[in-house]
Amino acid sequence: MNALLASDAAGHEFELAEAVAVNGSEIPADLIYQEMQYQSADSPRQAIYRAARALVIGWLLRERAAGQGLCEADEDLHSEAFDRAVADLLKGELQVNPATETECRAYFEAHPHKFRSDPLAEVRHILIPAAPDDADACAKARAGAAELLEQIRADANPLQAFARLAQSHSACSSAEAGGSLGQVGRGDTVASFERAVFEQGTGLVEEPVETPYGVHLIYVEQCEPGRPLEFEYVSERIEEYLTEKRRRQMTSDYLQKMVQAAQISGLDLSGEAH
Repeated sequence: MNALLASDAAGHEFELAEAVAVNGSEIPADLIYQEMQYQSADSPRQAIYRAARALVIGWLLRERAAGQGLCEADEDLHSEAFDRAVADLLKGELQVNPATETECRAYFEAHPHKFRSDPLAEVRHILIPAAPDDADACAKARAGAAELLEQIRADANPLQAFARLAQSHSACSSAEAGGSLGQVGRGDTVASFERAVFEQGTGLVEEPVETPYGVHLIYVEQCEPGRPLEFEYVSERIEEYLTEKRRRQMTSDYLQKMVQAAQISGLDLSGEAH
């Protein structure tokens, strides 16, 4: 068992199976246990593995940064001073060239779906309020919404009927404007409402939509799909993304080489623990 957890026969108490050391310097077990609070994991075994791994990498970075006079040899790994030292260390040792225009244009042409303006829609709605945790209220709201929906469908002019019923039945302040929310885009409404607006297209949404606010009837008057953006409009954003992606890859490679060159005992960094 490698730097993971050993348990007693009952399986209730856990401890490190063996000591973890970096270049001959042992990491105190208490530090590893404390580090577990910063690690998200699916099991105690995974949490302690990730804690030990984080400390091993942290000790190696601190050792190298201290060697260049960027921090103290015993700097707290969770301090701002340590973060600055690591940033300065990587800045000095990694030469990250910005993405070229050729690279940016190639990415732009390979991912056209990522570079479109957000769709916009002119929307009306009728809100029948109900708290999500109130089963009776939700059932009553659904029944009321279904009744209104039938009235709208049966009318010769569904849009006019919708606006009229919004004025008399909607609990939203938009009721005064016949339920009009004006123009909405991505992120302007809750997820379920947004899906109903942009997935169907124009007209009356066929089914009531539930949100944390209650039950909604929705009418999409107009919907303008997103339009392709010009390369010049997004080139700076693409350059930042590709350059940051390169920085992350170079940092990962740097850490991997640093680990490979170190003497590490009690922990196998070649794989994840579960």
